[in-house]
Amino acid sequence: MTIKLISLKSTQTLLCELDYTDEKSISMKQPVQVIVQPTKEGPMMGFAPFLDFAQEFNTGVSISMENVLCITTPSVELENQYNRVFGSGIEIASAIPKV
Repeated sequence: MTIKLISLKSTQTLLCELDYTDEKSISMKQPVQVIVQPTKEGPMMGFAPFLDFAQEFNTGVSISMENVLCITTPSVELENQYNRVFGSGIEIASAIPKV
């Protein structure tokens, strides 16, 4: 399972299990939109399901590569949070010790 951040030209950022890509399209499973909200304590990040009512949410949502700005690797912390909700629950150890 490869978890990736997909930045769309519409300024949405999606976190998903990348199923496949080719020159024309990308297929992603269980995509969620990454949302940053300001709070009194500072910005907080959260997930909002992206097309969760579609039958393809678990099997693969395809979008045109024309709509994709870039595909990147999420931070370990972001990937761990996604895995807690949608994945196996296995977390990747962070290379930076917490103080």
